[in-house]
Parts: sequence; structure tokens; C-alpha cells
Amino acid sequence: MKNRNLLIYIFISVLALTSCGEDRTNEYLEQTKENQWIYTTMQEVYLWKEDIKDPEYSQFFTPNSKFFSTLLNKNDKASFFTDINPTYDYGMSFVLMRDPIAEKPSRVYALVLSVEHGSPAEKAGITRGKWISAINKKQLSTSSEKTLKQGDEAKLATAYIEFDNEAGNYFWVESDTIEISPSAPYDACGICIDSIYAIRDNNVGYFLCNSFDGEDFIDKTNAVIEKFIAQKVTNVIIDLRYNGGGNIDNAAAFASMLVPAELAGTPFCTLKDNNGNTENAYNYKEQQYSIGDKKIYFIIGEKTKGTAELVVSSVNASRDMYDTYTIGATTAGVNIMTEEFKSPYGFAINPATSMAYSSNGEILPAEGIKPDYMFDELEQKKNGIYLLGDKQEFLLYNTFYIIEYGTPATY
Repeated sequence: MKNRNLLIYIFISVLALTSCGEDRTNEYLEQTKENQWIYTTMQEVYLWKEDIKDPEYSQFFTPNSKFFSTLLNKNDKASFFTDINPTYDYGMSFVLMRDPIAEKPSRVYALVLSVEHGSPAEKAGITRGKWISAINKKQLSTSSEKTLKQGDEAKLATAYIEFDNEAGNYFWVESDTIEISPSAPYDACGICIDSIYAIRDNNVGYFLCNSFDGEDFIDKTNAVIEKFIAQKVTNVIIDLRYNGGGNIDNAAAFASMLVPAELAGTPFCTLKDNNGNTENAYNYKEQQYSIGDKKIYFIIGEKTKGTAELVVSSVNASRDMYDTYTIGATTAGVNIMTEEFKSPYGFAINPATSMAYSSNGEILPAEGIKPDYMFDELEQKKNGIYLLGDKQEFLLYNTFYIIEYGTPATY
């Protein structure tokens, strides 16, 4: 029916273009071919394809990304468009907030949470915990996200918070102005940090995993797991707080290292369409190394989403005999999987194509995964947040405390 409607659009358009005696059919088809490809592809693969409304005639002449967005279901928070020109950024993750000490209530500051290796932000000397107060001498606002993500060369004004012991209050101190180079490409890291810590009688392995993408992802993960086994770790902390997902095959292989080896060949996850029909099934795979017999602690947060949520949910459900804990904040609740479709015109669309079910056959919760131990990593923001991997970093410190004493620390 939908394809028939598209043909009707073309037929009506052809009539309009030839009504004055001049046949402009080829011109029309040439001008709208890219959006026609988007429309046809979405009708075939989109999770909510039955709900796609017939576009107005004029919509076929709108920019590709805008046309794609008009076809999306209101509940779709996963689909995205990839432009013909790659989008580069400064390479830093941050949170915008109004003055946390209320000294200047109307002011907005950006607190840097993480910095990508090799990015313009790292090269400029920006680190986690840095406060940014202005860009190019213009104070930040709650809508400054885009200007802090990408752009030309810029000057970032920074500040820090001090505490006055005598007055008993916090106050802002203006600091350096940092020059950052224009947005540029960099290789985002999957496994960003791996360390081993001695906590009482335990060797505790820690690794920060920010995505499952990359051809060498599994090799790097194997190297980390091999190191943990060689050092006889008894507990492993897997930090997924900034993991936005990524390659599902890599995620399945990653999860396979975290469950008992005998589970190889059993379900890791299943992807289904709107009618509950299985579209793809992924099993745990045989791996060279496994820490399936160790205690595992997942650090999660609101940026943990998609395949990262699948890893947490499936591994937790598959480790009945072994302890698994979650620490941090509730995850994003993205239970919809996307798939990339490359057009013949240089751009790609990444529509939602299926719903995700974890290893126990239950759909990922749309409200997100609630942690066993709830913590806000910004709780200590007035006193400064530590670098990721630092033993004093709030979430890591509390995870160590749980490992050592079986309960969170109290402040």
C-alpha cells in the first residue's frame, strides 16, 4: 500500500509537471530521488513502518535529514541520520548546570566529565573536573551544548570553586583561558583505562569501556582480561557510565568473557520486530579468556544505553551462581536497536529496526536499569570530581568500599 502511495505521488507530480505541455518528469525524479530512497527504505525496514504517514508533496524537496526526521515515530529516541560530511567535535563530554554554589544563580557553567584521547580538548589540556564559564567571552547558557561540542578555534574561560573556612561558604575563582583548536577527527577509545588495585586481600581489576566499536576492540579486551587473570583478580569493576553502545557482535563477545564459559552457545540477546517475531538472535561465544567466576561490579549511568544496557542486563541474568552488582545511576532505557543503511548518495540512515530482549527473554526496560546501589557521580562537584580511574573518584571509591565492607560509604 505504501509503495502504491508513492507511485501515486509520482504520477500526480508528473501530471502537474506536464500540464503545461512540457514533460519535466525526469527533472522531478532527479530532484526527489534521495528522499524517495529514504521513504522506500523506511517503509521496508522501520520498526514502526505501519505508522509512517504519507508525506506532503512539498516534503520530498526538503533536506534529507529533515525529511528523515518527519517519518519517525514520536516514541523513537534511537534513530539517527548520518550526513555525507562527517561531523567532528571537540571530544569532551560535559554537563551544563546553573551555578551549583548559588553565588551567581543566573550563571551557567559546564562541568567536564570526560575527554577523548587525541581529541582537540585533550590537546588543549582540558581534563575531567574542569569548569568552563564562557566561550569566546560569551557566558554560557542552558542552550550552549552545541557550541561547546563543535566549532572553530575557540577560547574557553575556566573557573574553580574554593571554600572559605572562616566564612563557611564556597566561592568562584576565575582561572585560565584555554585555547582549543577547531573540531577535528580522532579515534574514540573503546577500552580507555585498565588498572589493578590492591584492596585488603583482594586484587581488583578495573576497566573503563566507552563503546563496543572498533576492529581491534576484542583483541584489546582479551589483553585486559588476560592481565586480570594473570594477576589473580577476585573482583572486576566494569565502568560503562559513558558507554553509548556500539557494535552488537562485539558486545556479545565482550559479554561472553563475563559469564561462565559453559554458557557458550546459549542466548545473549534476541532482537524482535513489533509483532514479536525474531529478526536476529545472538549467542554467547567461546572466548580465549573468561572472568565468569569473578565478582563483577558494573558502574552505570544515564549515558549507558543500547547495547551497553544489553550487556548489563544479559550478564546479570546469566550469572545466577556468581555475584553481579550495579552501581551508579539509572541507565538511559534505550531498548530499541538501530541498523545502518547506506544510500547511493553518500549519506546513511540509521532507523530503529527491532526491540531488544536480554538473555532471560525479557525486553530491556524502557525506564532503564536501576542500580543496586544508587549514587550521583556529581554529588561531590563542589569539592571537585576526580579523574576516572583515581581511587578517590566518587563512584570508584564507593565500589571499592562495597567490595571491602559489603556496604556503601557514608558521608
